[in-house]
Amino acid sequence: MSDGHDISPLTRIVARLDRTTSGEPDGDLVPSGFPSIDRAIGGGFRRGDLVVLGGDDSVGASALALGIALRGAERALFLTSEMQPDRVYERALAMTARVPLEHIKLGVVEEDERARLAASALAMRDHAPIVETFLNGGLANIERAVEATPAAPLVVVDTLEGTLHRDHGQEEALSYAVLALKRVALRHHVAVLLTTHLPQLDRDRTDRRPRLSDFGLGGAVGAQADLVLGLYREEMYDFDHGVSGAAELLVLKNRGGARGYVDLYFDARFGRFEDVAE
Repeated sequence: MSDGHDISPLTRIVARLDRTTSGEPDGDLVPSGFPSIDRAIGGGFRRGDLVVLGGDDSVGASALALGIALRGAERALFLTSEMQPDRVYERALAMTARVPLEHIKLGVVEEDERARLAASALAMRDHAPIVETFLNGGLANIERAVEATPAAPLVVVDTLEGTLHRDHGQEEALSYAVLALKRVALRHHVAVLLTTHLPQLDRDRTDRRPRLSDFGLGGAVGAQADLVLGLYREEMYDFDHGVSGAAELLVLKNRGGARGYVDLYFDARFGRFEDVAE
């Protein structure tokens, strides 16, 4: 009997279309959990794709990436170079229970907040992302973590800069890391969501919404990524005129469809992004 590898790609595509037409989920799609985002990008991320999410410092790219990992139907792998796993789970609980992170840090919570935290912890137990910290950088550590969690359809790498294990030749090393992470997505048939800063962002320009050129690295992100997303919050620059909490997620590149943008809401109390359509 064929193991699936002997079937032609065209036959597999037609069979997948037949399954989705009959109501079965598309096994290649990895929904973000945000309905508006999924509609904008054609249903979700796709296995084998590299998705790059970038924004200015403190815009909340890591928070959005964690929110996506939490909303998934299947356990994601969340690799971070910025904090220990316990700190990531603190943020996850703050998001899901809608309890201020500061209350959790200080251990000062009201009775109703404690009840919500306990309920969220119980609900997350079976599908919370697997969190690992990579302190020494290096793509080999990421590869090993992905190999150790073959059931995870989504791998979040937070951040691109954390993949460095040397201080010299940073731009060349980061450009190579983008290519290497695309290869990880293809090799392991997973969607890789990579967060990054915008080294070429000009904060003095009138419109500070992210552009593809802001990602720098000699155009590596635009060349290698299948989907490039830019996160923007006007209130970071113009507090008096920006609508509190308003956020835009711009689709700057979409190899499989159209570009555009999605309206989101950022609740700073909980470090949580919400879909305006919800």
